Amino acid sequence: MIDIHSHLLPNIDDGSRSVEQSVAVLEALAAGGVTDVVLTPHTAVSALMEHLEDEIAHRDETFAILDAVSPPAPRLHLGFEVMLDREPPASLLGDRRLTLAGSRYLLVEFRMTIQADRAAALVLAASKADVVPIVAHPERYRNCAVDDVAGWKALGVLLQVDATTLTKHGPRGEAARQLVERGLADLAAADNHGDGKSVAAAMRFLAERGHASVGELLVTGNPGTVLEDRVPSSAPPVRLRRLGLISRLRGRV
Repeated sequence: MIDIHSHLLPNIDDGSRSVEQSVAVLEALAAGGVTDVVLTPHTAVSALMEHLEDEIAHRDETFAILDAVSPPAPRLHLGFEVMLDREPPASLLGDRRLTLAGSRYLLVEFRMTIQADRAAALVLAASKADVVPIVAHPERYRNCAVDDVAGWKALGVLLQVDATTLTKHGPRGEAARQLVERGLADLAAADNHGDGKSVAAAMRFLAERGHASVGELLVTGNPGTVLEDRVPSSAPPVRLRRLGLISRLRGRV
């Protein structure tokens, strides 16, 4: 399994707070079958426009510290999670030091309160930068319905659902499941912040509902093609059994 979205570089954003914490999480992920992790610290278009070289240097210096003591597995790759807080210059986002493992794929997010039309405009602007935006956790944006998110795909983006949110009750979990059911989700990732979250949650959830092949595509196949800078496959629509009462109580958000 491959996780393209994590915050395990220590003391660089709101994720892991120490090298020791990061190493412990990486060891646990490896034990759970995760073979590759992309380290994607938070940044924003506005920050990159002001301090591009500083942002990259800080990430790389922090990675060198972690890499010196990290376990042999999972393999570590670099990227960023870029907040589209303003329309990006095409020349900025085309810098492959920002993308996932130097590929054409760039992990992006929006402010929580983004409106659907504004999100579409930002996605369109990012798409002009000779990169393929991957919108992180699209189920999170409460002002953007699943139909709005489907419209973003028509602009050429990929969608990354949150692996653990997929299993949860509540509006976010329902939106994540709708994206998978409609074949709109391209990848799943854990968005680990130094905690116990693993992309394996999505694999288990889908396998238990008879869709192991879709789980394999979202957590292994398509993330692998991203790291290799190839074109991911489209996931087929599926039907997911609704969460029962016990599952809803356990996953209440």
